[in-house]
Amino acid sequence: MCDSPISRSLTWSSLFSLAPEQEVCSACSNQFEKIEGPVCSLCGRPQQSNKKCADCMARESKTEQRFLLRQNRSVFLYNDAMKDSLARFKFRGDTKIIQTFERDFTAGFKAAYPANTHILVPIPLSPERLAERGFNQSELLASLLGMPVISPLIRLNNEKQSKKSKTERLSAEKKFSAAENSAEGMNVILIDDIYTTGATLHQAAGALLTAGKALSVSSFTLIRS
Repeated sequence: MCDSPISRSLTWSSLFSLAPEQEVCSACSNQFEKIEGPVCSLCGRPQQSNKKCADCMARESKTEQRFLLRQNRSVFLYNDAMKDSLARFKFRGDTKIIQTFERDFTAGFKAAYPANTHILVPIPLSPERLAERGFNQSELLASLLGMPVISPLIRLNNEKQSKKSKTERLSAEKKFSAAENSAEGMNVILIDDIYTTGATLHQAAGALLTAGKALSVSSFTLIRS
């Protein structure tokens, strides 16, 4: 990340390649803030208790915006260091940076979803965005977890969510469709890079629950904004 040399101490594990290769120095890794302690029971927002947060209670009171996800859990907070790293990853094509988060991402997933009975569904990009970027960051994140992955979702628009306000995200038109019965009876976990308002993940969940006939839909993201 900072292009500084990493000095490695010689141990028996490193000598016989039993320890994972260190990809980032401690000075850089210490800039990231892991989510620890109480979080909202639904959206995973850090707070003082494990009760539902005000945003989730407000969403549940509106039928058209009800909480469709069983829960969301995330690994890191969206601080300045993560903002810069996400920009390098998504918009400047530095896919190797994902290795910086692999250990925490996989450990966080196992802690949030210990039962090995889920199917992963990465949030898709539109064909235009995929051609522009050259990769889907959600698919790369899902590949770290070593679990079954399916792709039943179809992206219906090409608008960048990062350019929208919170109100615009929540009121956006339908973003996804799903093939009929494509997730029938499955416990699905959506994989994405960041949870901001949850609008994208909720719309994906809606398509999987209605057309896809999923049994349940949760989500797991690298970052919680």
